[in-house]
Amino acid sequence: MKLSTRSTYGIRALIELALAAGHGPISATLIAKRQDLSVAYLEQLLHRLKKDGLVKSVRGPRGGYVLAREPQRITMAQVVGVLDGNNGAWNSTKTRPQPRRASKGAIAVVSPIAGPGRGLSSRIAARDGRRHAQWIADAVWRCVHERIVQSLDAVTLQDLCDEVRATAGEPLDHRYVFHI
Repeated sequence: MKLSTRSTYGIRALIELALAAGHGPISATLIAKRQDLSVAYLEQLLHRLKKDGLVKSVRGPRGGYVLAREPQRITMAQVVGVLDGNNGAWNSTKTRPQPRRASKGAIAVVSPIAGPGRGLSSRIAARDGRRHAQWIADAVWRCVHERIVQSLDAVTLQDLCDEVRATAGEPLDHRYVFHI
């Protein structure tokens, strides 16, 4: 599974904000420059994150964005849910119509020797077979989706920050020292 560009960029911005925690607000322009992102697109993502309470904005000449919660309280499932919503690739389980049940007392007649082109009952059986196969495939994808959500819910922004610091081999907090 691959995260959308929207989620990937949003997560990158949140990591920047988490690494800068305690040093004041960070402008969208600075985040975009550090992450090589479009400022306009990043501002759209930050607006969504703000609307859902993951970041706060600070107005003014020294304004920018800060995390609205501690990094350990922000999960990747929350971030992807905010940025991709129900339309994202990570949440692509489509609800299929439920199988039609025969009405009470109805009898379905399907000839065991009916093959392709042998009448209405064989076409119904073929359609029902395709429908059954689709329901099985949907059940598999629902299970996969549930596991993905569980995995994303287990990863916090703090986990990613720790990983970034470990990979960099040095504390990244020095990037956000401001001189007046």
